[in-house]
Amino acid sequence: MTDEKKHLNLKITIPLLTIALVASLVWGYSQYRSKRSWELRAENQYNKSFSELSMHVGDLETQLAKVLVSNSPPKLLKNFTDIWRQAYLSQEDMGQLPLASVELAKTKEFLAKVGAFSFNMVNQLNQNGNQKPVTVDTSNQVLSEKDWNTLSGLHRQARYLSEQLTTLQERMLESSEKWISVDRISATAMTTDVSSRLDTNKITKGFLMMEDGFERLPEPELEGNLLNIKPTPKGITGENISVEQARKIALDFIEKDSTRYRANYEGQIKGNYPLYHFRLTEESKEGEKTKTADLARLAVTVKGGHVGWMLKERNVAKTSISLDEAKTRARNHLENRGYSGMTPVAVEEFRNIALVSLCPTIQQTVVYPEMIKVQVALDNGEVLGTEALSYLTFHDQKRVIPSPRLSETEVKERLNKNLKLEQLKKAIILNDQFQEILCYECIGTLNRERFRLFINASSGMEERIQHINEQGVEIK
Repeated sequence: MTDEKKHLNLKITIPLLTIALVASLVWGYSQYRSKRSWELRAENQYNKSFSELSMHVGDLETQLAKVLVSNSPPKLLKNFTDIWRQAYLSQEDMGQLPLASVELAKTKEFLAKVGAFSFNMVNQLNQNGNQKPVTVDTSNQVLSEKDWNTLSGLHRQARYLSEQLTTLQERMLESSEKWISVDRISATAMTTDVSSRLDTNKITKGFLMMEDGFERLPEPELEGNLLNIKPTPKGITGENISVEQARKIALDFIEKDSTRYRANYEGQIKGNYPLYHFRLTEESKEGEKTKTADLARLAVTVKGGHVGWMLKERNVAKTSISLDEAKTRARNHLENRGYSGMTPVAVEEFRNIALVSLCPTIQQTVVYPEMIKVQVALDNGEVLGTEALSYLTFHDQKRVIPSPRLSETEVKERLNKNLKLEQLKKAIILNDQFQEILCYECIGTLNRERFRLFINASSGMEERIQHINEQGVEIK
C-alpha cells in the first residue's frame, strides 16, 4: 500500500472512529440519564408512599384513642369505619414500598387485625341500626369489657408503630439514605442471600428493629377468625401457568409477534396472588454488533397469566401531543390487548407524561372498580405504562347491571339547587366495605368550581362528593 493510500485511509478512518466514539458517548449518556430519571421517579414514589404510611398509621392511632373514650353508637360507627379505612390504606402504602426482602409478618398482621376487628364492629353496629348498643352490660357500656381490652391492646401497638415510623423518617432525613438502595437489595434477594446487607442499610435495619419490637408487645385477644379485609380478585381466573407461558404473554403485550424484544425472568413477586416479574430488553444491530437496551418491566399473574402492570423506562423531554390525543392512544392500546369498551374518565399530566384512567362502560353504566391506568408519553404518544391490578380485582365476566329504583328526574330534584348540572349518567362505585353500589354520577359547577357527586340510585343518598378539575381528576 502506497503512502498516499495510507494517508487517505487515515483521513477516512479517524473521522469515522471519532463519530463512533461520540455516538457511543451520546448513547451512553442518554442511557445514564434515562436510568437516573427512572430512579428519581421511583425514589419520589417510594418517599410519597412512606410519608403516607406514616400519616395513615398516625391517624389510625388517633382514631383508636377516640374509640377508647367513646360510648355513643353513631360516633363509634364513624370511628370504626375510619379505623378500617386507615388500616387498609396503611396496608396499601406498605405494599408500595420495596420491602420484599424484609420479613414484616408481625407488622402486617397487626394492620390486618385492626382492620378486621374494626370491620366486624362496623357490621355489628349497622345490624343494630345504630340505635342499640353492640353489647349491653350492667354498666350500660356500648362496648363489652373484652372488646375494650382488645382495643386497648391494638391502640398500644398502633402507638408503637406510629412512633417507630416517625423515628425512622427522621433518621432517613439525617442520613440521606435512599429507597432506591433498598430496591436494589430486594431485586438481588431473588437470587442471593442479602441478610448482611439488610443489617447495614439504615432503612431495612430500621424496619427489622421495628418488627423485633412488635414481637415483644403483648398480643391483644381476638375472638374467632379474622376477616380478610382485602377483596378476593374476581378477574384473576384460569389455571397456573409456567414461566415460559408468562414470557410469551409479556412479549405479546409489548408488541404482538415481535422478535425485537427479549423477556428476562427476574423472579416471582410473592403475595396472596403471585406474579412473574420480567425485564424486557430491546436488541438492535449496529454493523456486526448487537446492542441490548432495557425497555420495560412487566408482571404477569401466575394464576391465569394476566398482565398486572407494565412500566417502560424512558425520559420524556417535551410535550408534542394533547391530553385528548393521549386519551385516544391509551384507549387504542387497551383495545388492541383485549380490553374492549374502555372509556377515559380522567387524565392528568406529570413531567410530560399523561396518566389516563379508563373504565369499562356496560349498558351505559361506568364501572369504576374495573379501572385501568395507562401512562402515555406526550412527546410521541408511546404508551409507557399500564396498571391493571384494580381491574383484575373487580372484573366480573358475568356482571349484571341492576336497574335503578330512582329515575333521573327524581335524582335531579334531590341535588342542591345551586349546583349547575352538566352531566348525569349511571355508575358503579365501591363503598367502604368493598360493596358495589349503583349510583347516578352527577357532574356540575358551583362558583366556577367543578364537582362530581355519586347519588345512590336506590336510596337517593349522597355516597361520595369529589372536587374535580376539567380533566376529571379529584382535587385533594
